[in-house]
Amino acid sequence: MRLELFRDEYYGNPASSYVLAAVYFLAIVWAFLALRRLAARRAPALPTDLLGQVRPLELAVVALDVAAHTLELPHRFETILRAAAVLVVAWRAVGLLSALAAYAIRKTLLTDPADRGSLDAAQAATMAARALIWAGAALFVLSNLGFNVSSMLAGLGIGGVAVALAAQAVLADFFAAIAIYLDKPFVVGDSIQVGDMSGAVERIGVKTTRVRSDNGELLVYPNSALTSARIQNFRQLRERRAVVSFRVPLDTTGQVLRRIPEQARAIASAQPDVRFDRAHLAAVEDAGLRFEIVFFVTDPRYTAFMDRRQAVLIALLDALQADGISFATPKTTVVLERAA
Repeated sequence: MRLELFRDEYYGNPASSYVLAAVYFLAIVWAFLALRRLAARRAPALPTDLLGQVRPLELAVVALDVAAHTLELPHRFETILRAAAVLVVAWRAVGLLSALAAYAIRKTLLTDPADRGSLDAAQAATMAARALIWAGAALFVLSNLGFNVSSMLAGLGIGGVAVALAAQAVLADFFAAIAIYLDKPFVVGDSIQVGDMSGAVERIGVKTTRVRSDNGELLVYPNSALTSARIQNFRQLRERRAVVSFRVPLDTTGQVLRRIPEQARAIASAQPDVRFDRAHLAAVEDAGLRFEIVFFVTDPRYTAFMDRRQAVLIALLDALQADGISFATPKTTVVLERAA
């Protein structure tokens, strides 16, 4: 009697099919709720937040569509249920993928929340990612609803090529900005030199980067130009190398020549933030005997570098003058001939 009850048909389906559909529905709902409960206990905050965005009605529609595959339903009702499930899946997928894209972009680009340039680039990248996600979701919905998307993709491909050609410079600067934020050859606040111009980076935008030059004017560089140019970044500078050259007369005695490197070593080593490297008689030239002194200033500030260099030069001049050593000065001889 009980088996015959399950064999009875209601609206074209046996009772056992309805029971199986109900089991599928409850199993899907229970599995999702268990997964969300487990994520809330062990998983990081991001997966928990993503699973928490799924609404009960959305879960019910998808579970009902899966369970309905076990039943023979009217074609119109099945089509409506299928369309509702596709729309729900697409809508929720857009929300989840947009949240993931925004999180990844913030973690990658938005290293400093106070940096306006980083914020602009992150917002632009997020908008571009959402546009791509919405386009993919629209194609997914149309494909599942029976539309032929092949011709649409072909049209979009031709239109995309036309738009890319028209906005080639803008897209190049945009992707160059993303490359700058990912590779970080410089950040806001760095002192850089591009070509013969140098200054401090004030803002890295979506299309241009703005640098305040040492002379005070504002330099605006396209991002694509910066990614292809050689950039000197002084932020990582730990010390500066100083090279000092001077000449003494050709008739200077060997005893004096051997004493000059020792004097240079003592003078450079006595200065604060100075690391002495070498001092040598570098060349014998027509203008005199050229000495070369090399030392490093461990304070990266340019003002400190010039202060230490100046101190070494003045102390060296005083020491040489105290020993009676003069500097070689080039002489010019003008010979005048009487015209015939």
